[in-house]
Amino acid sequence: MSEIVKYRVRETGSETFLPDNTAYVIRTIQVPKTCKIPIYENGVLHSDTVLAELGLEKVGFTQEQLDAEYYGNLYAENPNLAARVRQYVGILGKYGLEPTATSDEISAAIMADENSTPEEKAATSGSLLALIHDVELNYNEVTGDGLEAWNVLDKLIQYLPPEPEPEPAVPETGE
Repeated sequence: MSEIVKYRVRETGSETFLPDNTAYVIRTIQVPKTCKIPIYENGVLHSDTVLAELGLEKVGFTQEQLDAEYYGNLYAENPNLAARVRQYVGILGKYGLEPTATSDEISAAIMADENSTPEEKAATSGSLLALIHDVELNYNEVTGDGLEAWNVLDKLIQYLPPEPEPEPAVPETGE
């Protein structure tokens, strides 16, 4: 997946990108006057040469890079989302299911668990439903569209950040 699917613009030599909806940059040109210089003409981004003259450069991004940034930002904005997705992954792992498992596959795996009583199976199913609802709520807090969480759950799992390291214990002084 190395095909460029999007370009962004940044100041030459900078690590900071202009927002995608930036219509122009402000530059001082030969005439001592500050002007708004469009970076698009008829909805098309100017050529690399024109951008270079303005001190800008176009940088390409693959879909994988965009997804990593998008989902990384989701988790950064709501750390509870990562905790909920980790719990969900734990349940899938307990039943040997893939991240792409359907609700029917998950229900069938829970019901087929020979080591659980009917009450435990019902409790697990109820906990799973509550957990999925919590994932939707946490996703909704960041994106405004919680019902979309189920559709992107495999991506949420794929880009799940590593679990944070526990804080080291502070030794007691014994005083």
